[in-house]
Amino acid sequence: MGSTAFAAQEMIHWACPQCGAGVTWQDGEARCPAHGAAGRRTTDGILEFDSSDAYWGEVEREQMRAINAAARTHGWRHALETELRPRHADLMDYVQHPARADWRVLLPLDHSRSVVLDVGAGWGANSFGVAPDVACVVAAEKMAERIEWIALRARQDQVHNLIPVRAELHALPFAPETFDAIVVNGVLEWAGLVDPAPRQGRAANPRLLQEQFLRRLYTLLRPGGWLYVGIENRFGRMFWLGAPDHQGLRFTSLMPKPVARAYTALRAIRAPRTYHVERDYRAWIYSFAGTRELLEGCGFESVRRYAAIPGYNVPSALVPLESTGPMRYYADRVRARPRLLAQTRRAARRFAAATGLEAWATSCYALTARRGEPHA
Repeated sequence: MGSTAFAAQEMIHWACPQCGAGVTWQDGEARCPAHGAAGRRTTDGILEFDSSDAYWGEVEREQMRAINAAARTHGWRHALETELRPRHADLMDYVQHPARADWRVLLPLDHSRSVVLDVGAGWGANSFGVAPDVACVVAAEKMAERIEWIALRARQDQVHNLIPVRAELHALPFAPETFDAIVVNGVLEWAGLVDPAPRQGRAANPRLLQEQFLRRLYTLLRPGGWLYVGIENRFGRMFWLGAPDHQGLRFTSLMPKPVARAYTALRAIRAPRTYHVERDYRAWIYSFAGTRELLEGCGFESVRRYAAIPGYNVPSALVPLESTGPMRYYADRVRARPRLLAQTRRAARRFAAATGLEAWATSCYALTARRGEPHA
């Protein structure tokens, strides 16, 4: 490991994912005083604190492995062109475009001091996008194939301030008050999908698991640190128009949660990312009021919302929604073709912006929240 990469690792305070006790690194192994070996450094430079065989993702496992194999041999860009583009051209920007991290303008990041955690990093697009603006970014991802991709790309691009960590989102191996900012982009909804410690074989309520996840993140932030959340709006227009939910069904987000769970059990279909039949509605999303209540209930304050347009995965525009003015300004400047339908849509956008309807029905939110300073 190079000296720059080692310096980045030294900025992180590590802890045992089982008990939270501090760990020491010896010969590439993280040692917990109570549990012994808690993690290890792989030959790819991944800090591995999880070794399960679980998988989910935007592409099926065998294709992900083929992409990684091509990246090892020919480089990650060549792998995307030859292995991903022919079958999933729509994912090309999603997996690597630096604009995916444009949310960073909402946070007070410092190039020389900020230490950032990207939870559920996926392909790492957000981590790589924010890396030039911070001192260190930790890309935490559970799936072996995806953290392997991040490590390969970081090594090939010589991004020395990015640390790839394989860890489960409910068992993050970090000590309290380690990070200045934490990124949860398209992840909070998944925190309730699987219960890591079910009681008597029964998973906890998804809301409770989301609260546990957020409270853990709160402790990982330094006082005054910031949380960024990218998430769909439960009442977003895309769901009224029939867009499927995360588990592949339509209109479930609009239903009361008990009805959505019963409907999912009845309709049970093969989910697009877990690749197995889902019989319970567990990827919960909320309105802004519901999300703010969730965040504030876990200790966060100063919750602010922005419309992420066209979505939080490609936030080409981030429009403040605390008042109607910014959205009205944005709607007035969206170009429309000189056709009746286009002009009608523009007028509808202006009306929705002026009345506040857009703030209620925008498809995706970009949210920031803060851990308060300690009281004197």
